[in-house]
Amino acid sequence: MIPLSETAYPEQTISHQPELWTVPQTWSELRPAKVNWLTAFVQSAARLCAPSAVLRFFLELDLNDRLLCRFGFVLAALVPVFALCGVLNHTALQASPWIKPIKFSISFVTFVWTVSLILENLRIPAWQRVAARWTVVTSVTVEMLCLAAQAWRGALPHTGANLADALISQGTTLMVSVNTAIIVWIMVLFCGKREWTGLSDRAMVAAIRCGIVIFLVGNAVGGYMLARGSHTVGAADGGPGLPFLNWSTIAGDLRIAHFIGIHGIQIVPLFALVLWQMTPRPRLKRRVMAVYTVGAMVLCGMTITFVQAALGHPLLPILR
Repeated sequence: MIPLSETAYPEQTISHQPELWTVPQTWSELRPAKVNWLTAFVQSAARLCAPSAVLRFFLELDLNDRLLCRFGFVLAALVPVFALCGVLNHTALQASPWIKPIKFSISFVTFVWTVSLILENLRIPAWQRVAARWTVVTSVTVEMLCLAAQAWRGALPHTGANLADALISQGTTLMVSVNTAIIVWIMVLFCGKREWTGLSDRAMVAAIRCGIVIFLVGNAVGGYMLARGSHTVGAADGGPGLPFLNWSTIAGDLRIAHFIGIHGIQIVPLFALVLWQMTPRPRLKRRVMAVYTVGAMVLCGMTITFVQAALGHPLLPILR
């Protein structure tokens, strides 16, 4: 699994165990005079994406957190099911309503595995970890049921909203609030006492903090969409859009900024992990600076796309 535990970070424990280091040269002296950092970064990313590394990751994830690991695979298995429903209810007049639950299934797969990794690296009582896992499973399950029901009703030949549609919408909003509360709780722990965090690498801690902040801002964009009752600015929802993503190509679409934001919780920590796996490994100070830089870039990208959408401009106006 991802080497996030304290024992995996000798760089952070040098000051506490100097007797273990008998080699007179420092890390900087052992490092080659010139390093192609881009090549080293790409090689590190390739090692993390290797089939053997991916298999090892999931085996260890299942060993440490069987519930969320296997729940993620269940969500992944829903993708072809929803795709089949979309094929059976295919219409050339509008985008399939089953695309939304497909996209949410994929997004939730990454979300539950990310939460699992973060929970494993928090020094909290076992009952809190178990409660958090079951809360995530329950809320995501209810939200996916609501999305499936919404897609099913959208595929039926009916007009106008009724009580069932209102209940489905309220159920989705409630479950989003529950997941947000879990992330806020995790953020409080990571920004609180150092004893609460089972991580000793400051670059990874900074990456997780940045990722959670970006995730919460992205969730706020989602809340804004719910409050205004639509995600398209300058046109009605459901118009021409990009293939599969359905992001509007004739008006502004707030879902783009929301998408960037909620996946910041994976982008920034994954970047920090690639830096940690590099050979040679950059100095801690440089890794922390790089993490903050990438976090700022993701946040900037989300802000730009939000302003662009709010002004009613499409990301790619290819169908004008």
